[in-house]
Amino acid sequence: MSDKLNSVEAQRLRYDKEASVYERHHGHELNQKYRDLFIREKMLDFDLSGKEVLDGMCASGIETGFLLSRGARVTGLDISGNNIALYKSKWGCSSHIASIHQTGLPSEAFDVVYIFGGLHHVIPLLDETMHEIHRVLKPGGYFVFVEPNKDTFANKFRELWYKADSRFQADEKAISYPDFANKYLGKLFAEDKTIYGGNVAYLLIAQSLILGIPEVIKLAMFRLLFFVERTIGATNMLPKLFFAARWKKI
Repeated sequence: MSDKLNSVEAQRLRYDKEASVYERHHGHELNQKYRDLFIREKMLDFDLSGKEVLDGMCASGIETGFLLSRGARVTGLDISGNNIALYKSKWGCSSHIASIHQTGLPSEAFDVVYIFGGLHHVIPLLDETMHEIHRVLKPGGYFVFVEPNKDTFANKFRELWYKADSRFQADEKAISYPDFANKYLGKLFAEDKTIYGGNVAYLLIAQSLILGIPEVIKLAMFRLLFFVERTIGATNMLPKLFFAARWKKI
């Protein structure tokens, strides 16, 4: 089996195993509130009413509720059959079991492809993935994505953590936005909007699954953590742990 195919199978096995716990953490009301306030309302601040949106690498549909609330027509796609089973039972939207690098979906079918924190899990397939996203987008359609930021000193801790945690494959790593943009902007996409963010609330609320933060801690601390995130986020006092971008198909 090639390294690329091995990576696909490893992701399938991992997320089949983690489907329910992933939903419990990332689907939690506070995790959802974090994404609304610090990411979605900034990156999805355009008219989604009636738009065809692919929730790529959707898991159980962590992003789907927000997209539906904005009037989008949502299709879910995930490599995990267990995730898609949860997705169907929760949302009833069209859904497909497939890898993001080879979706099997029609060309020029979507106005928006949205991926939250998925690209860094498919590094060996990144080029195929980007061309596939470009293929399924309509002319002028948007690719919106959120990824961990490699270009910060805090990434050294992430690298150590990835090595220590058996859930991660050797090829999984954070992404450098400038390097990534240099490869695809002007060729497949044009940049429309980019933000950087993420500090204490991102770690303790948005990433509660990875760090194993109990619900009682999140409930007790979220107001303070959100305040700190807003206050410090406007400065360079702490590293920005994620970036989010909106690109337009050319």
